[in-house]
Amino acid sequence: MARTWQGHQVISYSFGIMPDTEADGMSDDDSHKATFADADLSPSIPAMPTVPRDELFAFRRSPYLLQYADVRHSIGWQDNRKAGPSFVVARLSLIDRIKVTERFPLTEQGWADAWQVFSGRDASAATVIAARLSAREGRGRDAAARAALDAESLCYLRRVTFNGGSGEAPLVKGMGYDVRFLADRLIVCPPGLVEPVIDVPYSDVETVEVTGSGQGDNSASNTLAWMFAIGLLGALLGLFIVRPPVFGLFLGALIFGAVGLAIGAASSGKTETTVRIRVKGAEFYFLSTVKSADKLRIEMSGPLRAIEEALAGDQGDGHEPAAQTQATVPDRLTQLASLLQQGLLTREEFEHLKTKLIAES
Repeated sequence: MARTWQGHQVISYSFGIMPDTEADGMSDDDSHKATFADADLSPSIPAMPTVPRDELFAFRRSPYLLQYADVRHSIGWQDNRKAGPSFVVARLSLIDRIKVTERFPLTEQGWADAWQVFSGRDASAATVIAARLSAREGRGRDAAARAALDAESLCYLRRVTFNGGSGEAPLVKGMGYDVRFLADRLIVCPPGLVEPVIDVPYSDVETVEVTGSGQGDNSASNTLAWMFAIGLLGALLGLFIVRPPVFGLFLGALIFGAVGLAIGAASSGKTETTVRIRVKGAEFYFLSTVKSADKLRIEMSGPLRAIEEALAGDQGDGHEPAAQTQATVPDRLTQLASLLQQGLLTREEFEHLKTKLIAES
């Protein structure tokens, strides 16, 4: 079941400034500004683009234009020293000179007026820029949705490889996915997207296991150890073989240290951590080559606690007879002991959950 993310709107900056519409260095003909006070925001006018503050203020000496090449006129914005933040219509010459011909307030109406002037002067350029604006707006929506989802996620694994499993999950073996643990559910999304292909509430998650050698965390120290050990051996050999001894000491340490560095890098290997997720009716295996098992266990402590609480709430919802609820206590204690043995719970977390479970039974 795919979730639909709604309400993520791209924020536009509207400064409400009515700047001087006369651009610097313009002739009398160019300074004539077309006004459309009663302009209707027709469907032919693209939606007002989002103007990031950092992007606006970075273009003070020269305007930011939505198209620079292969057009005679373009449209964009500028934080002009005299006029302030505004939409601009500009003329481009053959020698890449940009001349602002009109300025409009950085408002919805100002954008509509600017587009009317711009499209009337260069219809072909307006077609090209309208397509770019549509793509820009889509990227802005996607970025806002990802930021909102990142904030909602207790933990997420970026671009982990799906290694297979069981069940009829719409996942492709060998492809990368984003695995996200939210407050009450687990979702799996294509990389960089927010629409999940798997959406499972925590009450349906049976097991989450993290396994791996964990050697990736010690790769740097292992490499340095090899480099120093073999470098020291080379320095001793150089001291007795090469003359003068000081030069032999330095040369041996340098050569053998480089060899030790190569051996240490090769022996450290790469991190391979497997995350096994078992839900009702399916099982998934994901591979991470970025983070070790120990690091992932620490990062996933919050989601694991949320899963435990969801399972405890599901089993103790008060709709089953008391005898049946009490009969599940040994099973729950066994499950907690298994999580402790796997390293997914600390001893303090285990004791806390055990005490809580016994008190509620």
